[in-house]
Parts: sequence; C-alpha cells; structure tokens
Amino acid sequence: MAASAPAQRPHRHRPVGRRVYGALIATAALCGLVAWFWLYPLNLWMAGALVGLGSLICLLYPTAWLALVPAIWPFVDLAPWSGHIHFTESDAVVLSVLLGLGLREALAPPHGTGEKAPIKLRLMSLALFGLLLTSVTISGMIGFQAWQEGDGSLLMGYGTPLNAVRVAKGYIFGLALIPFLHMAIRRWGEVALGRFVLGMTLGLFSASVAALWERMAFPGLLNFSSDYRSSALFWEMHVGGAALDAWLALSFPFGLACLQQARHPLARTFAFVAVCLGGYALFTTFSRIMYLCLGVMAVLIALSMLLRSWRPWQGQRIAEAQAVGSAPLTPRNTLALLLLSVVMLGGCFLAQRSGGYRGLAAFAGLVMLAYPAGGMLHGAPGRQLVGGVVGGVLLALAVSLPAMLYLPKGIYIIYGIGWLLGAAMILPRIEDRRHPTPGLVIALLGWAAINMVLVCIYWGKPENAPLAIPAMALVVASVGVQTLSSAPLWQPRRKDLYTLVTMLAIGGMLMSTLGSYYMSSRLSQANTDGQGRLEHYQRSIDLVRDDTQNLVGLGLGKYPAAFFWALPDEGVPGSLRLLEEEGNHYMQVGGSHYARGFGEMIRLSQRVPIDASGSFHYRLRLRSSKPAPVMLTLCRKNLLYAEDCAHHTIDLKPGEGWQQFEGKSGVGNLGGAGWPARPAVFSIGVDKAVEVDVDDIEILGEDLRPLVDNGGFQRGIDFWFFSSDHDHMPWHAKNMLVHLYVEQGLLGLVVMSLALLGALRHLLLAENRAHPYAPFVLASLGGLITVGMVDSVLDIPRLTVFVLLVLWLGLGLRQPAPRQARGPLGTLQP
Repeated sequence: MAASAPAQRPHRHRPVGRRVYGALIATAALCGLVAWFWLYPLNLWMAGALVGLGSLICLLYPTAWLALVPAIWPFVDLAPWSGHIHFTESDAVVLSVLLGLGLREALAPPHGTGEKAPIKLRLMSLALFGLLLTSVTISGMIGFQAWQEGDGSLLMGYGTPLNAVRVAKGYIFGLALIPFLHMAIRRWGEVALGRFVLGMTLGLFSASVAALWERMAFPGLLNFSSDYRSSALFWEMHVGGAALDAWLALSFPFGLACLQQARHPLARTFAFVAVCLGGYALFTTFSRIMYLCLGVMAVLIALSMLLRSWRPWQGQRIAEAQAVGSAPLTPRNTLALLLLSVVMLGGCFLAQRSGGYRGLAAFAGLVMLAYPAGGMLHGAPGRQLVGGVVGGVLLALAVSLPAMLYLPKGIYIIYGIGWLLGAAMILPRIEDRRHPTPGLVIALLGWAAINMVLVCIYWGKPENAPLAIPAMALVVASVGVQTLSSAPLWQPRRKDLYTLVTMLAIGGMLMSTLGSYYMSSRLSQANTDGQGRLEHYQRSIDLVRDDTQNLVGLGLGKYPAAFFWALPDEGVPGSLRLLEEEGNHYMQVGGSHYARGFGEMIRLSQRVPIDASGSFHYRLRLRSSKPAPVMLTLCRKNLLYAEDCAHHTIDLKPGEGWQQFEGKSGVGNLGGAGWPARPAVFSIGVDKAVEVDVDDIEILGEDLRPLVDNGGFQRGIDFWFFSSDHDHMPWHAKNMLVHLYVEQGLLGLVVMSLALLGALRHLLLAENRAHPYAPFVLASLGGLITVGMVDSVLDIPRLTVFVLLVLWLGLGLRQPAPRQARGPLGTLQP
C-alpha cells in the first residue's frame, strides 16, 4: 500500500492554477453568453437549448469539442438571417464550450493516460503568444477608445467601435481555447490529437457540402465557364475576402492526414469523400491563389516526407511502421512515389487535352490498374512479359479497333469490358502472394492502355494521338521501370487505392477547371490584377501616419473606417448608417461615388421566405436632398451573385421631408426555389452618389403575405444584412501582413511573422517531422500563408480562432512515444 501511494498522488492533487483558470473561464463564458442572448434576435429557446447541450457535452466528454466545433464551424453562423455581424452564433458555440470545459476543469479535472504527449509546452510558444496577446490588447484598446454609449447603430457595419470587439474576439477565443487544446493532448495524447484531425476533416466536409449545394443550385455542378465563384456559407464574404479559401487551406491537409492515418474502411471512405469534395470546393472557388496554394501544400508535404525518409530512423520507428501494416519510407521509394505523382499529373493533363472528360476517365482507369499490377510484375520472367505485350496488342487489333470503326461508341463499351476484366483479375489479389500469371496481367494492362488512346482518338480526332500516346507511355514506362528494377519502387496495398483515386480526382478537377474559359481569362489577367493589388497595398500602408501608429497600429477593426475617410470624394464606396430622429430609427443608404457597373452598389438586404416568387408589392418612405434612383429587387441569391430577379426602380425627386411610395414590381423572371433550393433575398440600393433615407419598408408577395420584418428599423439592424457584391477593396487590405501592420503595427506584424516562421521551422526539424501529422500541419500553415499573400484572413474571427489553434499545434508538436495503431476516428469518450 505504501508503495502505491506516491503513484496516485499526482491524480489526487491537481495544480490549483488549472482549477482557478477553469473557474475564471467558466465565469467569463457565462457572462458572455448572457450578453449574447440579450442581443440575439432569432429563436432564443432553440439557441438556449443548443448552447446548454454543447456545454453539457463538453462537461461530460472534455475532448468532444475537438471534433464537434470544427465540424459545425463552416455553417453555424446565421448572420444573413439575423443581420448581426459583430456577435454571431459561432461566438455562442465557443462560449458554451468554454463554459463546459471550464466547469469540468474547476470541479473535476480529467485524468490523463500517462503516455508521452505528442505536444510540448515551449518557452518560445509562450513568449510569442504572450506578445500577441499584448499586441491585441493594445490595438484593441485603441480601436475601442472611440466608444460612446449608444443604441443599435453601433451594430451597423464595420465603421463603429464595436468592430474592434468583432476582430478581437477571434484572438480572445483562440487564446482561451489553446490551454484546453494543449491539456487535452497532454492528457490523452494521440487520441485527442486524432480527434482534432477528425474535426478538421469534418469541417472540410461540411464546408465542401455547402459549396457543392451552392454550385448545384446556381451555376450548375459542372459549369466551369460561368464567372460564379463559390462562397458556401461563409457570410463574411459579403464584402469580399477569402474566408472559404482560407478555411479550405487550413482544413484540406487535415483531410489528407485523416485519409492516410485512418485504419477502419469506413473511416477511410469518409476521409476519401471529404478530400474529394474538398478538392471540388477548392477548384470551384476559381481563386488563382488557391491553385498556387494546392501546389505549396503538395510541395511541403512531399518535402517533409522526403526529409523524414532521408534520416535512417531507429529500429523503434521501423517496428512502429510494421505494427500498423506499413513499410518504412526510404529516400529511394519516397522519390519514386513523388516522381510517380508528377507522372500521374502530367498524364491527366495530356489525357484531358486529347480526349476531354472521357479521355481523362480512361486514363484514370488505366492508372487504377497499373498501380496494383506493378506490384505483381516485379521480377517477372522476360518471356512472359513479351508474350503479354503481344497478347495486349492482338486483343486491341482483333477487338478494339473493329469496335471503334464499326460500332457507334463501341470503343467505350470495349474499354469498359476490358477494364472490368482487368479489375476482376488484379484488384482482389493486390496483397495476395499468389498473383495471376504475369503474362495475363501485362496483356490486360496493355489492352487497357491501347484502349485509352483509342478513346481519346474517337472522342476527338486522329490528330489527338500525339497527346494521348505520351499519356499512355508515362504509365507504361512507370510499370516497366517497376518490373525491371532490382528493387520495387512501390509495394501496392488495398488502402492505397483510396489515396490513388483521390490524387486522380484532384488531378482531373485541376485540369478541368484550369482548362475552362473563365479560369483561362482570370489567369490572363493575373499581371493586371497583381499591379492593382500592389497599389492597394501601398494605399493601405499609407494609412499609418506617425511613429505611434507605426509601432502599435491604428487599432483593431479600424481598417475599413480609416480607408473610407482616406479616399478622395470621388472614390468613396457606398455606405449604410442607422440613424435616429426624434425617437424614430431609419436607415441611410449611400450610393457609390464612382461607377464600375451595376454590381458595385452596396445593398441593404433581408432573407425572405424561400417560396417567394413572381412580382412583389412594396410600400416605403424615402427622403433625399438630391434626385436618386432607388432600386428594389427580389432575387434568388446566396451571397454575392443574384439571378432570376423581380425588380422595380423608384425615381426619387428631391423634396422636403419624407415621401411615401407604393406600387407593384415587374414580374421579372423570379421563379420557384427549384432543387436544390435557392434562397430568396430582397434588397434595396441607390445607383448614384447620393444619400437616401429609408424607413417603413413593407414588402408583400403576390399572395399579399408579408416578406420582411423590422421594416421600420425600430429593432435596430435585426434581420437586415448588407453586401457589396463586387467592390471589396474598401473593407480589406488584401494581404494578411499588410492588414496586421495597419491595425496592430510592427508589434503585431513581427510577432505573427515570427510565430508562423517558427512553426514552419519547428515542423521541419528532424525530431519533430517524424510525427505522422507533422507534414499535414506544415501544409496547413503553408496554405494559410499562401492565401494570406492576397487576403487579410485575420480580420475574420471565425478563421482567427482556428489559425491560432493550428499555429499552437505547429509550434508544439513533437515525435510521440511508441504509439498504438490508432487512427483519428476513435470513440468520443476519453
């Protein structure tokens, strides 16, 4: 008994500091929730039930939040419906998590597993995040110093002191969650880390499903020629920005990590679906930087794995690899796999150019057979190889060529039959020791290769052969080198087929979108747009006027207001202000002072019932000192791109006092919601450099049903949203480092730069890159930095929270102790 007491003492006596921290966090979170509910305009009972459930889950299962929070993060906010952009549903999610975790830490701190944790608290991490907190505190106080007690007008737009709170809360929530992330990984090791990876994969999946819905509902699933760019459910993009881009950059590598580390077939299948959908969402942003981002992430993953394989790891690491059914990487086969990836991407390009989608699909099918066949053909006798080649050519001459010449689309049928025969012969025996006869394998593979070329020629013209033949030759040459080399370049496994199909899907989407007319035109404009960005960066930097601002910035959230007032009169964008006159609230809508097209006006909008269609009846009061065209529209719209509108323009004449207008809009082409359902949005805008006061808005559908709420603005900005569909520069510096410099000065810029560079360096060090998740955390941060080259990123609180969490992980991740064969999909109970 005496010998066992010391071992139990650490579990009975938890550090007091953790209990105090938990109690303080829980108290602060409870106060924050009370304030949040006081402002919330939507269903309070439903919100309260969900918040209570979230806190209860975190109280009972303190690692559940690692998976659940990132899973719902891309769609949890309802700002387009509530009208609130400063305090949103994601704030309540974080506060409920902090309440549950804080209570658990204060009342009953969880016990750890006793294993060596894959994360370490480092002095550099503490120093950098301490300096970041200092920078945020100073710049937040500067941004908030103009606060005056007021009403709902403080919640209108990005030009009020509350914008400092909006930006600051991303840092505050991230910094508050970091200790719980760290403690979870310290206590439960790879299990907790795996749940975070799972959560990010779920977040990738949910964002991608939203993007998939948007593409299906509006431009069409395979319509790559439209100038429609996805925003999914990231409402923050209503004035531009790269919220979806940055989230995909952060989460996509974690999806790849989940795919690689998953052990169960269902887990692997889910990760495969998430990555494929994520690839589709990534490419259909039609953001040039996302294509570069994908390349950067691929290079970082490849570099990390190459460096990892170059060092002769100790026997323990080899034993671990064998324990989970994988072979330790060597420099030779790592380089071989990288070269094969390049070969596959090049083949996708050639096949798509020569045979379109059909050629691309045929090439993908050939690769799916060639990869497992290569493992069966290594060391095969030369006599059988020659016989197999002759057999494949004879099959093509006797079956494929006549079918292409004499049967309508006969080559497609023959390709399918040949592929199914090859798959039935090869795929079920991918890991069996008893392989099919090498001659039969090479015959079926050669037949499939020739069929692929014939598909490309049939789809297009015979002159397509010069592109189709090299695509086939790349695959044949790879199999030939594998067959004749002294040691195999790759050893196929069933689980690798998921990764192979994923790479083929990503390669196919890359070639399809890059080859579209819209993306080609965007790439051709890169130089012109780049010059415009550089001018915008300089204009943003010029907002910093003196030495104090140079050191600590203008203040958090001050960029939009500073940019607005720094512009000359002819460059002022549209504006919205909620004003009060003798106890009556009304909205002032200002038109842009420059004309770039219909889409440039700022729009005050509200979501209406989704079944609204046809014309609409309107009644409202307007006031202006100058003539102005006031445009009323009811459209199908997600966030930025309107279609199928009913509209009406009111020619407002200058006069004294308010003027009453009522009438009926034109029918337009506003039809039903369709499938998938498309939201309906009412909006009002001024198409001239004039300020118009708007009040008492009533909009009725054809059935005389009221469509909008709070038309008199007596509840402030409740339910009213706004967007600037194409003019985005006034709200963003369009560069993460420039934006940091403007709002937080050199202090914030240097601290964040050191933290990002320190994390990249840390993950590439020999003692840390051995961790199986290190390449993917490295790629996540590298992707974020790439997106940050052309957008602000950290002015979006939802992104800031997870940027800080991933950054902390990058600064503290380390090689784990000998680990069990655990994947990222575990049970929710620690």
